[in-house]
Amino acid sequence: MAFIFRGSLCASVCADCTLPLSSVQVRLYRARDANLTAAAPKLTQRILSDEEVAAKAERLIGEAYTSADGGYEVTVDESNYDGGAVEIDIRIVAASLSSRKELEGTLQVSLTVLQPSWRQREQGYISVWDHCLSQRFWCQLLEKLDLWIICGQVTDCETQQPVTGVKVEAYDADWLQDDYLGVATTVGGGQFHIWYTRADFETTIFPAIDIELFGGPDLYFIVRTPGGIVLLEETQSDGRASGREDVGHCFCVNLCVEEPVAPFENPYFYQVGDFNIAADIDTITGLTLHSKGSHAGPNYGFFSTVKLKGYCPKTLPIDPSKVMHYRFLYIDPAAPAVEVPITGTLVGAGTQEVVVGARVVPWDQFDTGLTDTYQDIVIRGSGTASTPDVPPPFPGPPPHGPIPPHILIPDADGWVRVDQLAVDNGFQGSLMRFRTTKAFADGSPVDAGDTAGDPPGTPRNGRVVTIIFETATDPADPLTYDRQLLEGKIYVNNWREMRLLDLQQFVIGVSGSCTPITNDVNINYTVDHELLHSWGLNIVSAASPTLPPLPSGTGPRGANSGIPGFHIDVSDTTNWPSCSYTVILTARRSLTTGEIDDDADDTRVTFCK
Repeated sequence: MAFIFRGSLCASVCADCTLPLSSVQVRLYRARDANLTAAAPKLTQRILSDEEVAAKAERLIGEAYTSADGGYEVTVDESNYDGGAVEIDIRIVAASLSSRKELEGTLQVSLTVLQPSWRQREQGYISVWDHCLSQRFWCQLLEKLDLWIICGQVTDCETQQPVTGVKVEAYDADWLQDDYLGVATTVGGGQFHIWYTRADFETTIFPAIDIELFGGPDLYFIVRTPGGIVLLEETQSDGRASGREDVGHCFCVNLCVEEPVAPFENPYFYQVGDFNIAADIDTITGLTLHSKGSHAGPNYGFFSTVKLKGYCPKTLPIDPSKVMHYRFLYIDPAAPAVEVPITGTLVGAGTQEVVVGARVVPWDQFDTGLTDTYQDIVIRGSGTASTPDVPPPFPGPPPHGPIPPHILIPDADGWVRVDQLAVDNGFQGSLMRFRTTKAFADGSPVDAGDTAGDPPGTPRNGRVVTIIFETATDPADPLTYDRQLLEGKIYVNNWREMRLLDLQQFVIGVSGSCTPITNDVNINYTVDHELLHSWGLNIVSAASPTLPPLPSGTGPRGANSGIPGFHIDVSDTTNWPSCSYTVILTARRSLTTGEIDDDADDTRVTFCK
């Protein structure tokens, strides 16, 4: 059985900020000295030299990357490991840790020597180890990588409640010019993180002169709403204040804003289906982190038509005379420089329309006189748009019957104008449908040369798709555009699973499925998908034969089996009643629309006995 070593890793930036260690590589080695298993990690953790890493390479038994929440799982085959003591290392790449692609620093850190406490489960032997690096050691590592981090929280000064969805800009106060260090959008709990390097605050208009007289920057901040309203504007003097000067590689700050604009007064894209783009989806892989609303689970991709959810007000919060428009765009990683508007067939029509809001208009449905009636506002990719901002025309004398929807059609660039009769000050909830099958048709992976029992000729993979949200008051004027900094990342795979099934008795030397099987049954099967959730073989019949265990499995890539394939012994089949029997190969993918998960499909072959 396999040995499965799992857990989570984090690092302490300060007493009030713990950071999940995402995108670091966990490496397990057979222990050289098991006597160190009693030592605490703080006594054994250290940075390894390149020579030390190379020297222990032959003892490496497994490795894996941590997810966005710091979780990891390393699976080691029993042929390579007997369950003894292990050395636990992590390999940190500065570019992956901070998403600063220009950085080149890499460190391997030895954390501890551990004798795992193995517990036998159905899937193998499992041991769990969670660990959080101390503030002192973590900040030492950042210093080696030339990385600096600001960990902060934004709250309402009066209520002390966290403020989410606002932009926090960080600056270094210099004598000649102020250095812009970075920006982040607050998420759940009002938290934000900003990464930067020494080059960001040593920038000067005089390259030969180092204006920084001390080791670190002098920090001050500006907080804005997504629409640009300034909620907090600190100055250079704040950067010169005690506790803000010459800060180290780890810095924590609490900011409060006076009378903040409520989050829903500003446009914001926050969900794909039921999944929050910041908290429920891995921002690197685009896979789900966990289940949400009874949908999906860890490491699910997306397929079919997904709903993009958020909020867009009727008018610009800082200028109610300006009508708001919004749009979504996507980026295919195969063409990273091309931003494609989600419009037309990518949105769909008919059953593909999406309700984005409602209006209250006068209508006489039952010949009882005009009454205020709710009218759905829907978006379709094509058709005839309704007249904006006016009640619908009456179809004739009353009764008028059911009220038709108010129809919005995105323009060629994907822009949707928010109707000014919308209730609740705008559109909230579903803002657009994205038919990923139109962007990435994928289809069936079966190649002409693939047959049951063979591995797939070309395994088909999906891709990480970036989703961008923009608003504008005048789509014809790019100067009015406002792009949300937080982008959505979803892994899209619309390939159907390969699910092939045949009986060898029908392939060689017989006339086909009308010839009864008398001796044995050889099942050839191939089941494959990049995100395969589960698969299995079964035999059903009106008779009740005694069946041996049938193959099944979970996880990606499935299985294939040629001759002899799966063999049912002669002694079993000779005692089976004369009847018809059906072999069923069932498979389900780890895919979701964000609201509906992929269901199981099957392929069947019938034979007679």
